[in-house]
This record gives sequence, C-alpha cells and structure tokens, in this order.
Amino acid sequence: MKRVLAVIIVFAVAFSMCPTGVLAAESGTVTAAEVTSPEVTPLEPTAPTSVEGLMTEITKPASSDLKDTITVIPARGRTVSLQMYDQKQGEWITQKEFGSPKKEQGKVVLAYPNKWKKTNASTWRVVIAAGENAAAYTSPNIKILTRNRHTLKLTCKSAIIMEKNSGQIFYGKTMDTKRANASTTKIMTAILALENKKWNSTVKISKQAVKTPFRDIKYRVNDRARMRDLLHAALILSDNGSATALAEHVSGSKKAFAAKMNKKAKALGCQNTNFVNPHGLDNKRHYSTARDLAVISQCALKKKTFCGIVKKKKYTFRTLRKHKKYTVKTTNKLLGQVKGLSGIKTGTTGRAGHCFVGAYSYKGKTYITVVLGSKNQNARWADTKTLIRYIRKYV
Repeated sequence: MKRVLAVIIVFAVAFSMCPTGVLAAESGTVTAAEVTSPEVTPLEPTAPTSVEGLMTEITKPASSDLKDTITVIPARGRTVSLQMYDQKQGEWITQKEFGSPKKEQGKVVLAYPNKWKKTNASTWRVVIAAGENAAAYTSPNIKILTRNRHTLKLTCKSAIIMEKNSGQIFYGKTMDTKRANASTTKIMTAILALENKKWNSTVKISKQAVKTPFRDIKYRVNDRARMRDLLHAALILSDNGSATALAEHVSGSKKAFAAKMNKKAKALGCQNTNFVNPHGLDNKRHYSTARDLAVISQCALKKKTFCGIVKKKKYTFRTLRKHKKYTVKTTNKLLGQVKGLSGIKTGTTGRAGHCFVGAYSYKGKTYITVVLGSKNQNARWADTKTLIRYIRKYV
C-alpha cells in the first residue's frame, strides 16, 4: 500500500513540473493550443431576388401568341418556371421552364404555352428556385383574359361582347375604330336626363324640337310633356324630336348638352367618342366605337328606370297642354323573340349603317353586345344572334 501511494505522489510531482497545458504523448491527448477553434470565414449574405417588367394583367385574342420579357436580378443561371393554377386540382402546375443568363442581371423571354387560349380567364405565376446566395422568388398572380376564342362570320364593321359588371371583353372586331353610331347616341342622352332632371318633370316642346329632322312624333310647338314620356319615345321608338327636347330640358341647348355628353363619356373612360347632338344624326364630328358604346351601356344598365324602359315593346302617353295621345312601338325586332335579350337601342343612318346595342342575360350574368355598320336590318339582327350564340358556347 505504501509503495502504491509513493508511485502516485511521484507521478503527481512529475506532472506538475511539465510546461503548462502539456499532456503526455502516451495518453494520446493534445495541447490546449491544438484544440483552439480555427478561424471561420463569414458566409456571404443571401441576395433577394427581384423581377422587373412582368405583366400581371393581360388581355389577348386567342389568335395571337403571348410572350413577356422580364429581367431577373440576380439571374445566375437559375431556372425560371411558368406555372398555371389548376382549379380542378386546386394546385399550381409548372407548364414551362426557361433558363436564365449566368450573370447577375439577365433577361428571360417567357413564351406562354397555348393553354391560356382554351379558357376565357386563367391565372399564372413565375417561380424561381433559390440558388447559391440568392433567395427564391414567387411572382404576384398573373391574370390572362382571352377573347375571340372562335372566329365569327359577321357582316358588321365593328362588334363587341362585354360582361356588364366586370367589363371583361369576350369578343371584339375592330372594337376601337371610330364610327358613326346613329341613334345608339340616345343611350347617353337618357343617362344625362336621368342624372340631371326629375322623372316626372315637365318638358317644354320647342320649335327646334318640333323641326328636328327624321322625327317620328309630330309634336306641337309649346306643348308640354313629362320627361318620363319623352324618354320612352326616345328609347323605344327612337324619336329624334324627343331627344332634342330632353337635351334642351337638361342643358338649355343642344350645344351645351353635347358638351355635357362628352364630359360624361370621358368620365366613364371612353377614349374614342365625340358627340355633337343628342340624337345621332350624321355629322363627321359625331362618332363612337363598339367598346365605348359598351362602356356607356354599362352605366345605363345600372339605372333601373332605364332598364324598365328598354324592355317595353310599346308605350302610350298624352302631352300636357295639347293633350295629344301618342303610342310608340319598339324598333328592337329581337325583343320578345330571343329569350334573355332585353334591349337596348337601335340606330340607323346613311353613314352609320345599321347598328344595335343589346343586353343579353345568360346563366346569371348580363352581356352587352354591340354591332356597328351592318349592311341592312336583317344583317344587324343576324350579327346580334351570332354574338349571342358565341356567348352560349364560349362564355
């Protein structure tokens, strides 16, 4: 026992005499200096990814190709995925992939596959996976609206199909070309009368109103009529004298009323419309487009009184002073013949040809149809029916 204790003491004395921190080699241990952590190089920070030039709202005819050029920062050769949302499966599905340049900033041309052409509306997005020191990226949703999914045979010069509430366009033919628009002008005349005067207000029939060209009702000068009656005469029968009387009632003169019409058109977003009279008789400075007339009709169809008028086949009223009785009958041949069609306004002049703005209800929605410049009355109705068939099949 004494011998063991002595050995331990000797070992302890020997260990205490060694340089600080040095361990016996035989033990297989290392020095304190050897266990010191090596110097670590700090990691490069992850760069955020951005995309410039991406279109997020696109409207295109199905006959065209769809491409979009974007700039990816940083690019670094990463794959750019174009995904479409599948509503049935409830998930995003990659439709196409594109390579990006290996430099920091690079352009990528997104060539959309043709699936967007097969539906009226589709949702897409761009996804870029994370790379070396570059963060992943997911774009905002890209909404693609498709029009003209099928070619139509129309005799009219311009046409459009627009959904009333959303303003989405499902079909268009030279819809932004300026054209004479005849009595479809009276849609705007009615809007301003309803917005500026009372429904039952009394209107004086002036000499100018009585002498308006191509009038259908033979008013007497200085007779009086309710505004509601003149609105029926202007919209159902398309009487020009009634339109003139309404203009003078609202603004005092046709010129002042035309200025009000143009101001309202601009407020609604019309870009290719100019009015010089309240009835639509030919004038080189009086014109509109299929798109603008659809926009104006959107406004009119929000008014219950307007909708109530254009649904009627006929209407009878008496003037207030001369007590003349008049019965007006609709110029809309399709009213009552085509289920779901409830208006809106016909128009015919030498410059405009045969025109019609319609409102067609289908599956809980209302679609505005416009045809301008049809060859004759029968062609006008045939063109409108063709647009309605398109709605039933493709909308």
